[in-house]
Amino acid sequence: MDEYEVCSNGGVETPVQIAQKPSSSTSEAPQTEADLMAEQAGSEAEAGTSGHDDSYGTDDDQFSDVGEAPDTEVVYVREEVAVWPTKNQRIMGRLSLIKQHQVMFLAWLPYSQGSLNKDGTFYSSATAEKSATQSAKDRTMYAVHPIPLSEVKAIRKHAPSFGWQYIVLVLVNGLTLPPLYFGTGGVRALFGALKQHAYLVKGSEEPNTYLVNDTADPLQRSLTCLELTDVLMGAPPPGASSTWAPPAGGAWVGPDVGSTVAWQDTADNRAPLVASVLEQFGRMTALAKETTSNLLTSTAYWGAQPDEEALDAAAACPPAVLLPQPQPEGPPPLVVARQAAQGLGGDQEQQHDRQHSGEHTSTSVGVFELIDKSGAKLPVDRRPSSPAPPVYQEEFESFFNCEGQMVGWKKFKERVFSSGIEPSLRQTAWKFLLGFYSYDSTLAERRAQLASKRAEFVRMKSQWRTLNDEQASRNAKWRERRSRVDKDVHRTDRQQPFFSESRSHNTKQLRNILLTYVQYNHDLGYCQGMSDLASPILYIMRDEAEAFWCFTALMRRLEGNFQQDSMAMHGQLLALRKLVQLLDPPMHAFMEAKSCLNYFFCYRWLLIHFKREFAFDEVLRFWEALWSNPHHEQFHLFVCVAVLEHHRRAIMNSCQDFDDLLKFCVDLSGRIPMTSVLQDADALCKWAGDAGLDCVAELTPVQTK
Repeated sequence: MDEYEVCSNGGVETPVQIAQKPSSSTSEAPQTEADLMAEQAGSEAEAGTSGHDDSYGTDDDQFSDVGEAPDTEVVYVREEVAVWPTKNQRIMGRLSLIKQHQVMFLAWLPYSQGSLNKDGTFYSSATAEKSATQSAKDRTMYAVHPIPLSEVKAIRKHAPSFGWQYIVLVLVNGLTLPPLYFGTGGVRALFGALKQHAYLVKGSEEPNTYLVNDTADPLQRSLTCLELTDVLMGAPPPGASSTWAPPAGGAWVGPDVGSTVAWQDTADNRAPLVASVLEQFGRMTALAKETTSNLLTSTAYWGAQPDEEALDAAAACPPAVLLPQPQPEGPPPLVVARQAAQGLGGDQEQQHDRQHSGEHTSTSVGVFELIDKSGAKLPVDRRPSSPAPPVYQEEFESFFNCEGQMVGWKKFKERVFSSGIEPSLRQTAWKFLLGFYSYDSTLAERRAQLASKRAEFVRMKSQWRTLNDEQASRNAKWRERRSRVDKDVHRTDRQQPFFSESRSHNTKQLRNILLTYVQYNHDLGYCQGMSDLASPILYIMRDEAEAFWCFTALMRRLEGNFQQDSMAMHGQLLALRKLVQLLDPPMHAFMEAKSCLNYFFCYRWLLIHFKREFAFDEVLRFWEALWSNPHHEQFHLFVCVAVLEHHRRAIMNSCQDFDDLLKFCVDLSGRIPMTSVLQDADALCKWAGDAGLDCVAELTPVQTK
């Protein structure tokens, strides 16, 4: 990701893109001549042992990457911004404003006590070693990971003429973050950047407090959404912010800069203004149509609008929280689960347990369960928050301490599940998510582990490569497995440039990984579908040995899917049937009527974890979400339920038997909205609560490091 520096321009700082250069906090460890000689000697030794095909990746291979990070603009950066946990302890870091998909995020991350190398090792600088006594827990605790400005309620600033300047962030949920101290100034520049992307209002009682996106006034809220403030108050000069106000005489004066720009009301100036007005009202019309459509859809789900009797019945029990009960004629479970995730029971104390038999009340809106929550208040704003950008380099390094241990493991998994990882970080991050690296391992432990695993891989690979034709002729099982590997390798992901050539270097590496796994796991050997699991890992790792061990870590989770007795697959299909029966009884009744309770139409989804249902770059994002989900190891079953619920109406209207349903599910390949399905699976898992856990309790838990 390109770095940005902030330059002074008339008192207001603006972002200027500069050439990418390593900073002191992210520079890689210097490599000595001895290291280079050792590395070269190791490469020569491996090449001498296994021949030409044993070479790992080279820099000569040029392939177009998939899954590039979305366009991200850094609009403000300030170095040496500190948090003071105690009077004698200071944590330095970087404050950033990041814009992605028209959403502004604010982040403050402490400087790393070293840098993370691509091989998973951690380089600790001399400065970091001197500050090693600083608590790594504090560094992670005070980090402000990217939060959208829509979740910031107010910003308090303190900018004295002498001494430290600082700001305090107050979130919408009432949480006040620790003060951020500016060692070299920059508060004024920060507010100058904020005013270009957010509506700031000075507090009436506290002049140093600025309300962010305050929408209490309906007129101001409408003008802010339509960006018509300047149009109604008088046309501004090009590029002016909507927070500027026109002075008398038709001249414009910037709020922080004493410059004056004259603007005249002429036909030439009015033409682009009219076009802008029409464009904004067009956006308003589209928004109105979308809102109307949503309202009509909601009415179709929930029946007629509530009458006065229904409203009176709901108002008669103010201390209770109303949770909708799933009814055969009621709304689809996915709709209820989404609403629960947005505030109607998303908290664990309000999780809906369908085995609970409590008091109910019936209204024209539906049947509701009354849960005693004295003083509880439903959130007023149930709009889903804007997704944060993927985990980026500086944020990733902030999860490690000076010894290279990942001290923010839980927070890291939450960020990966909700937003993913930048493609450039997957090579290292996947090793932790798959369990190849233990999150509490140190730099020395990972270096020793990597060297040992590389040597072990070379030994196992040489065992099958040294078999001659005469030896292979007496091993029928080996010949059969090798033949299946050769067939599958040449037809796996051939549409991807990385594997487009049948006899390319990368295709040979994929073959080596699978045949070495046959040597590693004699009992299981090779089964069709394993090449689908290995190819994305090789694409990310770009290293044969590392890809092999990450593949074996994944196979520890999925080995049961390929056993000849199919007990693991049948257990998952049975658990899936229980989940559908729990979450959507009408759908379960439909499956029973059509003799489809075996759920074999979901077999491929479970076998290779939706590898063929999404585009290649979406598979990378989907898998890392599965590996980092905050629920349990059987979260992929809720993904299956979410896919069925997405197409609930089409399934129940058009599928008449098992063959129709199987064809329908096969045709879904490439048409499943990955992001929406993940969000809905998360909502369904929360909504199912303990009853959902009971459905998957009999499945064998995955053994990971």
